[in-house]
Amino acid sequence: MSAYLLAMIRGKLSRMVNDADLDQLVGVEPDVIVQRLQTSSYAEALGEVWERPSDHLRQAFLDDIADLIHSLYEYERALLLDVLARYRVESLKIVIRAQLHRVPADEVKKHLFSLPWEDVDYHRLLEMPGLEAVIRELPWEEYRQRLDAVHRQVGDKRVAFPYESELDAIYLQQLIRQYQNGPMSARRILKYIVIKDLFSWAFRLKSYGRSFPELVNILPDFRPVIPQDEMRHIVEDNEGWHGMGRLLGTSLAGELERMDSFDLAALEKLFDRRIAEVIRESFVMYPFGMGVVLGYIFMKERELSRLIEVIERARRSERGGADVHH
Repeated sequence: MSAYLLAMIRGKLSRMVNDADLDQLVGVEPDVIVQRLQTSSYAEALGEVWERPSDHLRQAFLDDIADLIHSLYEYERALLLDVLARYRVESLKIVIRAQLHRVPADEVKKHLFSLPWEDVDYHRLLEMPGLEAVIRELPWEEYRQRLDAVHRQVGDKRVAFPYESELDAIYLQQLIRQYQNGPMSARRILKYIVIKDLFSWAFRLKSYGRSFPELVNILPDFRPVIPQDEMRHIVEDNEGWHGMGRLLGTSLAGELERMDSFDLAALEKLFDRRIAEVIRESFVMYPFGMGVVLGYIFMKERELSRLIEVIERARRSERGGADVHH
């Protein structure tokens, strides 16, 4: 990674809104929020934020991280695009649901975002004459082949789950490949991102009544990241989730042990904190590595999530809604 790119990221980091600043924005008047965020990367988007705040801020985030792609070497760019494919998957899920349930395109377009690093018109996919036509139009061979196989198996059933599961599996398989083959600075972060997504998916499937053998058939091959026997014990046994303490490290394992009962949302937050720890280490150990790029994107995603929450709360208060901050 070039010194120019590192300087770019350092500049972007200086415009981020830290947790302490976000805490101070909770309960503040909307105009004050806009004023205090004028030096952030969301300053331009804030001009129209009160009409559709989540949409404008999300698009600003996507545009911001797109600037990084053009400054990367080819192999680095391929890695980053695999990480950013989660936004492609989100968009395709929206298109698939709309096609299956015959939702008018105009009602769905507002939920789709322009991905600046992809030359794909998701709005046009919404208007295709059926899901089969959508699949044929996709520019990625692996997506076409695997979604076409799902479509042949599902037939005329209007169920989105098989398609969405296949999309999630493609995405995680790509990240697992990058974890196996990518540079060390990226692998340490990718490992925890993959593990978090795997367990979130597995526990949700379990809550739907899926057995472990069924999970194995739905999930991608996770063995490069975690042994199958360990995965089985953690997911299948009622108290097995305590075994994730080994994956979280000593700093967070104690917090997991103090949890009285399984809480997926709390577990995901613990993994987010573990990822943040690894990112801080990467900034020190690999200052010119891909971990710096991935770390910046992860931090921006967290910032975006919290910022949207703060602004939506301010909007509700402005409209007179009951929203008491403690």
